[in-house]
Amino acid sequence: MKYEINKWFGHPIFITKLDDHETINNDIKLLINKDIKPTNSQFAATTDIKRDIPLQAITDDLHLNNQFKPLFKEIKSKIVLFLNEHHYDLSVFDVHITKAWATFSNKGQHIASHKHTASHFSLVYYVQANQQGDITFEEDQWQKTGMYIPPNNDYYTKWSEINFSSIKYPSETGGLIIFPSNLLHYTQENVTDEPRISISADVLLTMKPGVKSEHCLPSPETWSKVC
Repeated sequence: MKYEINKWFGHPIFITKLDDHETINNDIKLLINKDIKPTNSQFAATTDIKRDIPLQAITDDLHLNNQFKPLFKEIKSKIVLFLNEHHYDLSVFDVHITKAWATFSNKGQHIASHKHTASHFSLVYYVQANQQGDITFEEDQWQKTGMYIPPNNDYYTKWSEINFSSIKYPSETGGLIIFPSNLLHYTQENVTDEPRISISADVLLTMKPGVKSEHCLPSPETWSKVC
Protein backbone atom coordinates (compact mmCIF):
# COMPACT_ATOMS: atom_id res chain seq x y z
CA MET A 1 0.00 0.00 0.00
CA LYS A 2 1.52 3.28 -1.12
CA TYR A 3 0.87 6.58 0.59
CA GLU A 4 2.34 10.02 0.92
CA ILE A 5 2.12 12.84 3.42
CA ASN A 6 2.49 16.42 2.25
CA LYS A 7 2.77 19.44 4.53
CA TRP A 8 1.19 22.39 2.81
CA PHE A 9 1.30 25.68 4.75
CA GLY A 10 2.22 23.67 7.85
CA HIS A 11 -0.73 21.25 7.59
CA PRO A 12 -0.21 17.52 7.00
CA ILE A 13 -2.29 15.94 4.22
CA PHE A 14 -2.30 12.16 3.90
CA ILE A 15 -3.04 10.64 0.48
CA THR A 16 -3.44 6.96 -0.38
CA LYS A 17 -5.55 4.55 -2.40
CA LEU A 18 -7.35 1.56 -0.90
CA ASP A 19 -6.08 -1.74 -2.29
CA ASP A 20 -9.47 -3.45 -2.52
CA HIS A 21 -11.43 -0.36 -3.50
CA GLU A 22 -13.17 -1.93 -6.50
CA THR A 23 -14.93 -4.57 -4.40
CA ILE A 24 -15.68 -2.10 -1.61
CA ASN A 25 -17.06 0.50 -4.02
CA ASN A 26 -19.30 -1.95 -5.86
CA ASP A 27 -20.91 -2.91 -2.56
CA ILE A 28 -21.30 0.72 -1.50
CA LYS A 29 -22.94 1.77 -4.76
CA LEU A 30 -25.65 -0.81 -4.17
CA LEU A 31 -26.44 0.91 -0.87
CA ILE A 32 -26.57 4.47 -2.12
CA ASN A 33 -29.91 5.75 -3.35
CA LYS A 34 -29.20 7.69 -6.53
CA ASP A 35 -32.77 8.94 -6.89
CA ILE A 36 -32.01 12.34 -5.39
CA LYS A 37 -34.64 15.00 -5.90
CA PRO A 38 -33.72 17.26 -8.83
CA THR A 39 -32.30 20.58 -7.76
CA ASN A 40 -31.13 23.73 -9.51
CA SER A 41 -28.63 24.38 -6.74
CA GLN A 42 -24.97 24.46 -7.66
CA PHE A 43 -24.12 22.85 -4.36
CA ALA A 44 -23.77 19.11 -3.80
CA ALA A 45 -26.57 17.32 -1.97
CA THR A 46 -26.08 14.76 0.77
CA THR A 47 -27.63 11.44 -0.16
CA ASP A 48 -30.05 9.21 1.66
CA ILE A 49 -28.52 5.81 2.39
CA LYS A 50 -30.39 2.51 2.52
CA ARG A 51 -29.16 0.64 5.57
CA ASP A 52 -29.87 -2.58 7.39
CA ILE A 53 -31.55 -0.85 10.35
CA PRO A 54 -35.07 0.05 9.16
CA LEU A 55 -36.99 3.21 9.99
CA GLN A 56 -33.86 5.06 11.09
CA ALA A 57 -32.93 8.35 9.46
CA ILE A 58 -29.62 8.34 7.65
CA THR A 59 -27.44 11.41 7.46
CA ASP A 60 -24.12 11.19 9.24
CA ASP A 61 -23.72 7.79 10.92
CA LEU A 62 -22.47 5.54 8.12
CA HIS A 63 -19.59 4.43 10.37
CA LEU A 64 -22.20 2.61 12.50
CA ASN A 65 -23.74 0.83 9.52
CA ASN A 66 -22.74 -2.85 9.41
CA GLN A 67 -22.79 -2.84 5.63
CA PHE A 68 -20.06 -0.20 5.59
CA LYS A 69 -17.77 -2.15 7.94
CA PRO A 70 -15.30 -3.27 5.22
CA LEU A 71 -14.78 0.33 4.15
CA PHE A 72 -14.35 1.72 7.65
CA LYS A 73 -12.04 -1.11 8.63
CA GLU A 74 -9.71 0.12 5.88
CA ILE A 75 -10.24 3.76 6.78
CA LYS A 76 -9.51 3.17 10.47
CA SER A 77 -6.22 1.45 9.66
CA LYS A 78 -5.19 4.46 7.56
CA ILE A 79 -6.13 6.87 10.36
CA VAL A 80 -3.86 4.93 12.72
CA LEU A 81 -1.08 5.00 10.12
CA PHE A 82 -1.50 8.76 9.71
CA LEU A 83 -1.31 9.32 13.48
CA ASN A 84 1.68 6.99 13.88
CA GLU A 85 3.53 8.84 11.12
CA HIS A 86 3.12 11.97 13.24
CA HIS A 87 4.23 10.14 16.40
CA TYR A 88 0.99 10.45 18.34
CA ASP A 89 1.18 8.38 21.51
CA LEU A 90 -1.84 6.16 20.94
CA SER A 91 -1.37 4.58 24.35
CA VAL A 92 -2.91 7.72 25.86
CA PHE A 93 -5.42 8.67 23.15
CA ASP A 94 -8.72 7.14 22.11
CA VAL A 95 -9.50 7.88 18.47
CA HIS A 96 -13.18 8.27 17.50
CA ILE A 97 -15.00 8.60 14.21
CA THR A 98 -17.79 10.93 15.30
CA LYS A 99 -19.77 11.19 12.06
CA ALA A 100 -19.65 9.93 8.49
CA TRP A 101 -21.81 10.83 5.52
CA ALA A 102 -22.11 10.41 1.76
CA THR A 103 -22.15 13.20 -0.81
CA PHE A 104 -23.50 12.84 -4.32
CA SER A 105 -22.34 15.62 -6.68
CA ASN A 106 -24.11 15.89 -10.02
CA LYS A 107 -22.97 17.82 -13.06
CA GLY A 108 -22.63 21.52 -12.27
CA GLN A 109 -22.44 21.01 -8.51
CA HIS A 110 -19.59 21.80 -6.17
CA ILE A 111 -18.95 22.13 -2.44
CA ALA A 112 -18.18 25.65 -1.19
CA SER A 113 -15.16 26.51 0.95
CA HIS A 114 -15.57 25.41 4.55
CA LYS A 115 -13.86 23.69 7.46
CA HIS A 116 -15.03 21.26 10.13
CA THR A 117 -15.10 22.86 13.56
CA ALA A 118 -16.17 19.93 15.76
CA SER A 119 -13.32 17.50 15.10
CA HIS A 120 -9.53 17.26 14.92
CA PHE A 121 -9.14 15.46 11.59
CA SER A 122 -11.41 14.89 8.62
CA LEU A 123 -11.26 12.66 5.58
CA VAL A 124 -12.80 12.02 2.20
CA TYR A 125 -13.00 8.71 0.35
CA TYR A 126 -13.98 8.59 -3.32
CA VAL A 127 -16.43 5.88 -4.29
CA GLN A 128 -16.80 7.25 -7.80
CA ALA A 129 -14.75 10.17 -9.03
CA ASN A 130 -12.25 10.03 -11.90
CA GLN A 131 -11.19 13.65 -11.40
CA GLN A 132 -14.73 15.03 -11.42
CA GLY A 133 -14.44 18.03 -9.15
CA ASP A 134 -11.02 18.00 -7.53
CA ILE A 135 -10.60 18.99 -3.89
CA THR A 136 -8.66 22.17 -3.08
CA PHE A 137 -7.13 23.03 0.28
CA GLU A 138 -6.33 26.63 1.06
CA GLU A 139 -4.59 28.52 3.80
CA ASP A 140 -6.84 30.54 6.07
CA GLN A 141 -5.56 34.08 5.53
CA TRP A 142 -7.10 35.19 8.82
CA GLN A 143 -4.97 32.74 10.79
CA LYS A 144 -1.61 33.99 9.54
CA THR A 145 0.37 35.41 12.44
CA GLY A 146 3.88 36.60 13.11
CA MET A 147 5.60 36.20 9.73
CA TYR A 148 5.34 38.87 7.03
CA ILE A 149 3.58 37.53 3.93
CA PRO A 150 4.12 39.24 0.54
CA PRO A 151 0.87 40.63 -0.90
CA ASN A 152 0.84 38.39 -3.98
CA ASN A 153 2.59 35.50 -5.67
CA ASP A 154 4.81 37.72 -7.84
CA TYR A 155 7.12 38.35 -4.91
CA TYR A 156 8.36 34.77 -4.52
CA THR A 157 11.36 33.39 -6.40
CA LYS A 158 10.34 29.77 -5.92
CA TRP A 159 7.18 27.85 -5.07
CA SER A 160 7.34 25.56 -2.05
CA GLU A 161 5.16 23.92 0.59
CA ILE A 162 5.78 26.98 2.75
CA ASN A 163 4.56 29.78 0.50
CA PHE A 164 1.77 28.06 -1.43
CA SER A 165 -1.61 29.49 -0.45
CA SER A 166 -3.65 26.62 -1.94
CA ILE A 167 -3.14 23.12 -3.30
CA LYS A 168 -5.41 20.93 -5.42
CA TYR A 169 -5.67 17.14 -5.34
CA PRO A 170 -7.47 15.12 -8.00
CA SER A 171 -10.56 13.20 -6.98
CA GLU A 172 -9.73 9.61 -7.87
CA THR A 173 -11.89 6.52 -7.42
CA GLY A 174 -10.57 4.56 -4.44
CA GLY A 175 -8.58 7.52 -3.17
CA LEU A 176 -8.51 8.50 0.51
CA ILE A 177 -7.37 11.88 1.84
CA ILE A 178 -6.95 12.68 5.56
CA PHE A 179 -6.40 16.26 6.68
CA PRO A 180 -6.74 18.58 9.71
CA SER A 181 -10.37 19.57 10.19
CA ASN A 182 -9.55 23.27 10.51
CA LEU A 183 -8.03 23.36 7.03
CA LEU A 184 -10.24 25.24 4.57
CA HIS A 185 -11.26 23.12 1.59
CA TYR A 186 -13.72 23.04 -1.29
CA THR A 187 -14.39 21.05 -4.44
CA GLN A 188 -14.26 22.11 -8.05
CA GLU A 189 -17.42 21.90 -10.10
CA ASN A 190 -18.28 18.49 -11.52
CA VAL A 191 -18.27 19.15 -15.27
CA THR A 192 -19.04 15.58 -16.35
CA ASP A 193 -22.33 13.75 -16.77
CA GLU A 194 -21.22 11.11 -14.27
CA PRO A 195 -21.97 11.89 -10.61
CA ARG A 196 -19.16 12.08 -8.08
CA ILE A 197 -19.84 9.92 -5.02
CA SER A 198 -17.75 10.42 -1.90
CA ILE A 199 -17.88 9.49 1.77
CA SER A 200 -16.53 11.86 4.39
CA ALA A 201 -15.91 11.48 8.11
CA ASP A 202 -14.74 13.45 11.12
CA VAL A 203 -12.25 12.16 13.68
CA LEU A 204 -11.85 13.28 17.29
CA LEU A 205 -9.13 12.42 19.80
CA THR A 206 -9.81 12.16 23.54
CA MET A 207 -7.67 10.98 26.43
CA LYS A 208 -8.07 7.36 27.47
CA PRO A 209 -9.97 6.77 30.74
CA GLY A 210 -7.74 7.57 33.68
CA VAL A 211 -5.30 9.69 31.67
CA LYS A 212 -5.28 13.33 32.75
CA SER A 213 -4.28 16.31 30.63
CA GLU A 214 -5.03 19.99 31.02
CA HIS A 215 -4.85 20.66 27.30
CA CYS A 216 -6.60 17.65 25.73
CA LEU A 217 -10.20 16.48 25.72
CA PRO A 218 -10.84 14.10 28.63
CA SER A 219 -12.43 10.72 28.13
CA PRO A 220 -16.20 10.87 27.42
CA GLU A 221 -16.57 8.58 30.43
CA THR A 222 -15.92 11.62 32.64
CA TRP A 223 -18.47 13.84 30.93
CA SER A 224 -21.76 14.72 32.63
CA LYS A 225 -24.81 15.54 30.53
CA VAL A 226 -26.47 18.83 31.45
CA CYS A 227 -29.74 18.45 29.58
